[in-house]
Amino acid sequence: MISKFKRITRQTPLLLLMLMIVSSCKHSESKLAKYGTELESVMLTDTAVFRGLSLGDNIDSVKKKELGKPIEVDSAYLYYEMKLDTTGSFNLRYTFNEDGLEEINSEIYIKNAARTDEIFLKFKTYFDEHYGENTSHQGYTVWTVRSKKFGVARINLSNESSDFTVPNAPGKLSLWIYVDKDNKD
Repeated sequence: MISKFKRITRQTPLLLLMLMIVSSCKHSESKLAKYGTELESVMLTDTAVFRGLSLGDNIDSVKKKELGKPIEVDSAYLYYEMKLDTTGSFNLRYTFNEDGLEEINSEIYIKNAARTDEIFLKFKTYFDEHYGENTSHQGYTVWTVRSKKFGVARINLSNESSDFTVPNAPGKLSLWIYVDKDNKD
C-alpha cells in the first residue's frame, strides 16, 4: 500500500505539469467569437472597418489581405464568394475609384432561415458596440463613421430574408459600407 502511495505522489507533479502545458496550449479566443461564427467569418478581424480593410485602400492591398482569389476582377472591382462553415455562404464585392476602395458590399446567406434574425442581431450588436448609436433609413440599420481619406462613410445592415418567398429559401443579410459623397465633411 505504501509503495502505491509513493508512486502516486511521485507521478502527481508530472500530471500537474502535463495539465498546465495542455491548458496553456489552448488557443486564445477571437474578440469576434462572442458575436458568433457567422460574424467572425464575415468580419474576419475587428481592425479597420471591414476584414482589416479601410476605405481608401488600393486594390492590390485588398487582394493581399483577402483570403483566396477573386472570382471576378477588373481595374475597379473585386468579387469573392466564401463559405460559412456549414451554416451558409457570403459574397464580397469591393469597388474602387481613383482614390481607392470606396464601397464594400456583402450578402450573407443563412441556410437555416429561422436563424437569420438572431444573426442579424449579433451583427447589429457588434456595430453598435464599435460605432455607437444607429439610425433607421429605408429598411436599413445605419451607422455613420469617419473615414480618414473620405470623411463621412456609412455602414448599412439589413435583413432581406422577407424578399425570398420560395419555400425553404435561405435567410439573407445585406451589409453595405460606402463613402457618403453627399457629406464629405
